[in-house]
Amino acid sequence: TPKKSCRHAPPMLLYFDDYLGNEQNEILSTLASSQTINLMSSYYGLGSISYADAVRDIVYGDTKEWWFSSQWYKGDDYIRAVHPHMGTHIAMAWVVAFNLFNLVTTYCSLPEIGTQSATDTIRRLHAGTERNSKGEWNYDYKPINGLPHLQETKKFGGGPREKPRGIPPPLTPDLSLEHITDEWQKDSVEHAPLWKTIPECLAEGHFDDAIDHDSLPKPCLFSWVVYMERFLDKPKGLNNKLKPYLVSNDGWSAEADNNKLGWVPSSGLGSKFTLEFKKVAQPVQMMTWMIMRSYGEKWEGSKLKVEAWSGEKLLASDEIVGFHDKKTSETYNIKMKLIDPESASAGIPPGSDLKVTFELVGGTTFKISGMAICDH
Repeated sequence: TPKKSCRHAPPMLLYFDDYLGNEQNEILSTLASSQTINLMSSYYGLGSISYADAVRDIVYGDTKEWWFSSQWYKGDDYIRAVHPHMGTHIAMAWVVAFNLFNLVTTYCSLPEIGTQSATDTIRRLHAGTERNSKGEWNYDYKPINGLPHLQETKKFGGGPREKPRGIPPPLTPDLSLEHITDEWQKDSVEHAPLWKTIPECLAEGHFDDAIDHDSLPKPCLFSWVVYMERFLDKPKGLNNKLKPYLVSNDGWSAEADNNKLGWVPSSGLGSKFTLEFKKVAQPVQMMTWMIMRSYGEKWEGSKLKVEAWSGEKLLASDEIVGFHDKKTSETYNIKMKLIDPESASAGIPPGSDLKVTFELVGGTTFKISGMAICDH
């Protein structure tokens, strides 16, 4: 239960790219994936560290080496190899350490913002926290150390306003330069209660940024991803995670075939299960399923039907494919937006019931490796 009204800023996220190839052979496809990561992290303001870029020329110059990559050759035979040796893991650790030290030293070299009192935490000026007035800037010019007094005190117009809070709007094919500012500002206003700046916290009497703050509200009613939390590395842990909401189950179970844990239809075609959430404590607008797609005869035609209900209202329905032509197994995020068919409004309000049904309608197998049922 929150004790105060002041909130922390969202956590820093870092994406680590260690992929050099071999799941597919085409170098251009490998580089396209890496560049997509750079594009998304740059646009959304997320950190990214690329071990692959750091050693790419060394590895591609001699693909038979296995100090910095997987061992792709057994004698003269080229083989599929996913897991690298110890040398690669050590090199990755050094790449991460270097980038984190670089991040800290860069931040510490930024100009300090003047503090209000001796007890204030030292803060530094960086993008997004500039002090300005509706696009009019005076750049805090001070005639010190021999600099002359300005003849004019007129402020410079046309400067940027303070950057909106939160991440930019979704990078879709339809997002345009003409409308991006309005969409970002609108989203910022809608999610303004999620966090406050340090000056706002100080103004409310929160003098120490390390304590006396609320945690961020939890956006998800129910969520899990295998191997990403304690006890979710074995079938028993996954069974326990689903048990409180599993109101019916005909043929699904937690299995770790090929050392890849997931929720699978062990009885094959027609296997069904239902999750139910009574009188939800928060709005629910979006459901996300992390599913594995694979290849081969076992996965041919794999398809899962998912429906979301609130009472007699069907809020969402989709058939999710579990098969692809790639010669590898990959995890995909599948999103389903909940829409009230009567009011056309998004999601369900607090106090509503939510029931989600799953049925294998194609193929003989499927694998769910994570779920998130959230307010956005």
